[in-house]
Amino acid sequence: MLRKSLLCASLLLAGCDPDSKQDADSFRQGLPSKQMVEVASPGPDGQGLVAAYTQGQTAEYYFLTVAAAASINGGTLAVLNLVEEIVKHPPSSIQGDVAVWGPHTEALSPTTWKLTVTRTDDDTYSWVLAAKAKIEPDTAFRTVLSGSHTAAVDADGERRSGYGSGQFLIDWEKQNSLPGNEEDTGVATMEIRYARTAPDAVASVETDFQFEGADGTPTSASYRFKQAPGMGGELDYVLRQDIDVDPTRSQLEKLSIKSRWERSGVGRSDIKLSGGDLFGEATINECWDSNFLSVYYAVSFNPAVGYGAVGACGSFNAAVYSTL
Repeated sequence: MLRKSLLCASLLLAGCDPDSKQDADSFRQGLPSKQMVEVASPGPDGQGLVAAYTQGQTAEYYFLTVAAAASINGGTLAVLNLVEEIVKHPPSSIQGDVAVWGPHTEALSPTTWKLTVTRTDDDTYSWVLAAKAKIEPDTAFRTVLSGSHTAAVDADGERRSGYGSGQFLIDWEKQNSLPGNEEDTGVATMEIRYARTAPDAVASVETDFQFEGADGTPTSASYRFKQAPGMGGELDYVLRQDIDVDPTRSQLEKLSIKSRWERSGVGRSDIKLSGGDLFGEATINECWDSNFLSVYYAVSFNPAVGYGAVGACGSFNAAVYSTL
């Protein structure tokens, strides 16, 4: 960045624009795109979970991996789609380092939105999406989505379109207080951290949920996703909740799942259940082929239901459990 600044200082009359980061497009680049936070999965669209422990059938934990990726995408892509739709329009105002879109209400919408983007450094921005019911006063705006984003730059200090890193927080409780969103999802907050900084860089997405279990007990879940360009990927999923069905035992158990897959679709999941009211650990291991068919299955607490040889797991012949 220093290199570019010195070049602009010495060649100002040759076309370097000192206001180039004060226009609407520069503020749009200060926001995450859906592509930056989307979590890939081992294959095509999932078809839901199945309880099939059968060699040659579609692998259960392939389905679970796809479902885990979908649960992250379902929460993040919808809200970022809203942000992208908002910034397709010209901003209502740009004053110094602050650009504002709205307040705006769609013709038939009961909700009014306002997006504020603030440049905090040369290529770093903070942003806030606030909303209220259309009939409420402006003092009723509440923050439903907020975050910070750093646009990626190349060696010459030029921004890489579509690349960057940052974090944002979705406040589902405030989101669900808006008209038409009254259905309680059980999720209180969802924090996302992401990095896609260059075409050849490893992409990562981290997500943490806070929500209530079916019985009202506090529950949390964490996801960690990594993928190198043109390669397979890996996804960690850890859930902490009262899994034990005995009502006299209420401690939180830990369910961890680590899935790894190659670009071909070949993959493996290693699952561990531990802690809480359990007296020990239980593990499950499953491998699938490029057609997502189960080729290896092992259960520590019931070896009789296992099948296949670990050699069928290819490059994933050793178990690797999540360290979250």
